[in-house]
Amino acid sequence: MAKITLAAFGDSLTEGFGLPAYSSLPAQLERKLLEEGLHVEINNFGLSGDTSADGLFRLADVIESGPDAAYIEFGANDCFQLVDPEQTKANLSRMVEAFQEAGIPVLLLGFKPMNFTPQSYSSEFKRIFTEVAEKFKIPLYPSLTYGIGEEPQYYQPDGVHPNSEGVEVMIENMFPAFKSFLESVST
Repeated sequence: MAKITLAAFGDSLTEGFGLPAYSSLPAQLERKLLEEGLHVEINNFGLSGDTSADGLFRLADVIESGPDAAYIEFGANDCFQLVDPEQTKANLSRMVEAFQEAGIPVLLLGFKPMNFTPQSYSSEFKRIFTEVAEKFKIPLYPSLTYGIGEEPQYYQPDGVHPNSEGVEVMIENMFPAFKSFLESVST
């Protein structure tokens, strides 16, 4: 398989807030993929604090970097700020459209609201990722933090950002989705 460059496009969960660079989600994911025989280079386009609207402002730079594929990971900050889910959905849709127009396959990573999120907002927010993935016929990994839930041992002291062990658990769980996605990109 030829080398695939993957743009990791997201917020602090992608950037690796509070972690050394080698412990970030993209760095750990790249190592796991390489160990499993997938020839991949992941470029980290994560930026702490970004909402999906902020991501739209940076989208052109990511596309211009010329990746073979990308993942989109936005929504956590939208959720914390209670941004209208329809606005988040529209922003994610515009990102997916732009990648598709550039011929760049996309994997969407969903975000499950944390327990302190108001229930009415939470139920509406959870649907946006599935709706975007279905609309654009792209693969979806529904919950980035699957496997770590809100277990304190997997988080930094802020209770929001995963620690290195938390990221490791996340990678183990999402690995099959990434392997399948990258194999489809390489064919």
